[in-house]
Parts: sequence; C-alpha cells; structure tokens
Amino acid sequence: MHFLGFIDVVLASFIFGGNIWFFFLQSPTLIGFVGRDKFVPIQMRLTKLLFRAVSVVAILLVVVAWFANLNTQAMLGADLTLAAALIANFFIIPRALKAGGKGRQETQAAGGDHSITKFASEGTGPSASFWHRMVVLFVVLILVGALLNLYAVTA
Repeated sequence: MHFLGFIDVVLASFIFGGNIWFFFLQSPTLIGFVGRDKFVPIQMRLTKLLFRAVSVVAILLVVVAWFANLNTQAMLGADLTLAAALIANFFIIPRALKAGGKGRQETQAAGGDHSITKFASEGTGPSASFWHRMVVLFVVLILVGALLNLYAVTA
C-alpha cells in the first residue's frame, strides 16, 4: 500500500470509528451518566460538530482516493460517504435538531418515556421521530460508504 492509500485508510477509519463511537458507544453511556433530559442538549451540540468534521474528512477522503487512483469500488465508497455526509450536514441535521428541540419540549411537558430504546427509535418525541430516523439512515449510509472504501483499499 502506498502513502495515499494509507491516508485513505486513516480517513475512512476516522469516519467509521467516529460515528460508531459517537452513536453507539458514547450516546448510551452519556444518557446513563447524566440522564436523558441533560443528555439531549449536549448531544445536539455535539451532533453539529460531528457532522461538520465528518463532512470535511469525507471531502478529504474523496480527494485522496482520487489522487491515489484507487479502484472504482473505493471511489464509490468515498463518494457515497461524501454525499451522505453533506446531505446530512446541510439538510438532515438542521431539521432534525429543530424537530428535536420541539420534541424535547413535548416530552418534558407530557412527562414522556425516557428510555434509551425509545430515544434511539424516536429521538426526543413524536414530532422528531421522522428526522431522528433520517439521521440514523444517513449515519448508516456514511458507515456503508466508509466500509466499502476500506474494504476496497485494504483487500
């Protein structure tokens, strides 16, 4: 593997690992430590930061994959990662955060279910569930793209 291939692996690994850490390890742990009501405002700010970082790294991933003249599968994975990250960053996340704020108010007013499972499925409340699920969908697309790229580069 040449130097640009190595950089590609580092970038794709950051995207994959960062999302796994953020959504599947850090979030449930943080909810357990601080409770859902304190968790949501923290998570909303961190989500903006994560998707900005993932978008920048995804741009770098495409550029490195292109300059490294990697195979079609690696470029396809990088392109999928970039497209999903940019759509999420500029379209999905702002709407999800807005809906999450509204859903949080609804849930607090109604004394709603504060379980981690329900939050993972619906977000902060019923009005936020669509956008929360869209975030999950785009995280999955980002993960698939990063994995596709990693597999193609390392195989």
